[in-house]
Amino acid sequence: MHGHLVIADISGYTQFLTENELEHANGIISELLNSIIGAIQAPLAVSGVEGDAVFLYGAMPEGMSGQTVLESVELLYGSFAGALETMVLNTTCRCNACANINALGLKIIMHCGEFVKTVIGGRETLSGPDVILTHRLLKNTIREDSGIADYLFVTQQCVDDLGVEGIVAGWIQHTEAYEHVGEVNGYVASLPDVWAVVRGQNENKVAQGDAWTSVTADSQAPPAIVWDHLINPAKRTIWLQANENAVVGQSQGRIGPGAEYHCAHGEDNDVLVFTVLDMRPVDYITTVFPVGDGVALRQTDYVIPSGTGTQIVSHSAPPFNIDTGDPIPQDMLEAMQDTLGEIQRQGVERLADRATQDYAHHTSE
Repeated sequence: MHGHLVIADISGYTQFLTENELEHANGIISELLNSIIGAIQAPLAVSGVEGDAVFLYGAMPEGMSGQTVLESVELLYGSFAGALETMVLNTTCRCNACANINALGLKIIMHCGEFVKTVIGGRETLSGPDVILTHRLLKNTIREDSGIADYLFVTQQCVDDLGVEGIVAGWIQHTEAYEHVGEVNGYVASLPDVWAVVRGQNENKVAQGDAWTSVTADSQAPPAIVWDHLINPAKRTIWLQANENAVVGQSQGRIGPGAEYHCAHGEDNDVLVFTVLDMRPVDYITTVFPVGDGVALRQTDYVIPSGTGTQIVSHSAPPFNIDTGDPIPQDMLEAMQDTLGEIQRQGVERLADRATQDYAHHTSE
């Protein structure tokens, strides 16, 4: 089986447990591990909890964008950092363990390769040279060489598999060497810096209370699969029933605020431009696009985990004048609402259906 192998390892674990009150220290570590596990997005799955680390694996569905996979891994740190921050703010305990929570950090190793599933003692485990290599990569010189304590290290093999050369172009190149393996090349990113960029974005989304039209649809696919259909230009082409879809204005190899989807429709290939205003990975994306002569619409599409997959919620704000930003007259709003609402409904339902079909195909392989 070919796929990606990920280890999220809590750094400072041994010292934290041995130098602090065991009961509190163990509870803190357990809560942080649970925060990581709770943030895991399919197609990633837990292989096992290994003391201070969570070992994950996944096979990337055909056509899935590398950005979606990479950002699903980065979200593990977001959840960890959020849990750590909450503990620090809320604790009133004065024991050493609670006072030293900030000494803990997270490092993530991501490699791609071959592995097999075996059952040992009634438990499914992964084995193979690439599984061994992924674990060996935890012993490295990244912190000494780069000064980065909380990092994501992605091997060159994984960069090639995911096609994320543009994203890692600004990262730090790093090489490790191991006996019987040789040199392993890859790229290092500071996870606090990555997370700071996401948190620092100006929030721009249409809330339910501000919505002019709203649509909801359910997909049996997990959120990351649905999300990939929202941001992947090739997949947007299908559910938007376009001829082709190109992206311009990517920042550091990523689709994000400021990027544009140029969507060609109809016999004449008329281009409709969707501009990304805001985006939180595997959460929501807000775009603005023209819906008439001099009139534009702002829309936010949310992906919300549900018990059976994902609920897609789409809210659009009232159309506005492109030149002035002012609301359009009430009579124009009333004339457009039914038509645009129906277009929105059909699009969201096609999105849900395509994601469900994609996931069903992937899980049947």
